[in-house]
Formats: sequence, structure tokens, C-alpha cells
Amino acid sequence: MDSSTILTSGIFILFCMILYVLVNRSKKKKEKQLLIPLRSLAETDNCEISHYDIWNDSVIGIDKTKNIVLSIRKTKEKETSVVVNLADFFRCKVTEVSRTSGSKEGNIKAFDRIDLVFNSKDKNKSDINVEFYNANTDRLTLTGELQVAEKWCKIANDRIRSLTK
Repeated sequence: MDSSTILTSGIFILFCMILYVLVNRSKKKKEKQLLIPLRSLAETDNCEISHYDIWNDSVIGIDKTKNIVLSIRKTKEKETSVVVNLADFFRCKVTEVSRTSGSKEGNIKAFDRIDLVFNSKDKNKSDINVEFYNANTDRLTLTGELQVAEKWCKIANDRIRSLTK
């Protein structure tokens, strides 16, 4: 190997490392910006976030000691915050609004909406929806929203079950 090949390779590796560091720094900065309103919402309800997840411009978290789920979802039009006291609900489920198209060999499922629905114990109170994806306001392709919703459904149902024991 001659010195120009070594120098070019070294510059390329250095460029890749700098790019990696810049992308991670930007990601962490965005994460901190999204956690500020969630922590503020938690403080107003005297909660402390013990676990959270971030997707797109949305964040969901839980206070495991008080069994309260908090969520903030930002879209171009509005910002929605939801506080759910799990003691008031008997179940959580993921609801999908989707349509299927295509031939018999290869059906394609297109999601219009993905929500986490908390079913109230009290028949006089309505259920609470936490929106994870909406084709009208989000980009057209899913980027893990269904998996995050299913994960949080399991977390919420585990906490609800622990409250009923």
C-alpha cells in the first residue's frame, strides 16, 4: 500500500466517525427537547418518569410507583397531552384502523391509524385513546409505531394486573 491510499482511507474513516458522532449528538438533543414537556407534565401531576419511549415527535412515559402513564404527541397542527391513571382502567389494547389491497398472492396492509386504548372500569366514563400513528398527520410509512404501541400495551396491562391483585 502506498501512502496516498493510507491517507485516503484514514480521511474516510475519520469522516465516518465525525458523521456518526454528529448524528448521535443531534438525536440526543432532540430526545432531551421531547422529554422537557413530558417531565413538566409529570411534575404537574406529582409524578416521576421511570420509563419512556420516543417516536417521531411523540413521547410516552410511566411513573411505576403511582401507575400513571403520560403521553405527549406533537403534530404540525397541535400538541396533545394525555395522563392516564391506570387504577381507573381494567384493560389496555392496541387498535388499528387499516385497509388491505392487492391481489390474492400479495395483500398489502395499509395503516390509517394506530391507537392505544384504555378501557375504563366506570361505564359512565369514556375510554382514553393515545394516538401513536395517523396517516393524515404523520408520514406515510410506519417507523416502529406499531411495535412501540404493542410494547406500551403490555407495560400498561402488566401494571393494571398488578393493581388488581
